[in-house]
Amino acid sequence: MFEKVMKKPLCFAKSPATFVAHTFFFIFTGVTAYCGIDAALNPAHEGKRMEAFKGETYNSYVGTNTAWFEPYVPVAVAKVAGTAAGNSWIGGSLLPATLAYATVKGVGWTDWGNKGLNDHEMKLNGLLKK
Repeated sequence: MFEKVMKKPLCFAKSPATFVAHTFFFIFTGVTAYCGIDAALNPAHEGKRMEAFKGETYNSYVGTNTAWFEPYVPVAVAKVAGTAAGNSWIGGSLLPATLAYATVKGVGWTDWGNKGLNDHEMKLNGLLKK
């Protein structure tokens, strides 16, 4: 679809700015959808579902901004392990997506006020005031 409209493929090599913007949008939309489903269905959010949704959506926005490096991962893998590894499913798709998820969750979902732990984890560690 993108190629028909823009007359070039949606790939990092041909249109890097568009590809990175698409990546940010795709990650943010996917993670926000997950946050919405979690807020709506998770019994732990009973009585504070909108608060949970807004908080996790903001955290996802913060984290999504760290995923800028994702298109560079296959290039780095190719430099280190060879072109075949960079173009493989693992080096070109799985590793970049896994690293992007790790930064979105690690950076975005770490709230500096609670040491990066949710209420349940705080309670398990004896850090939650009762």
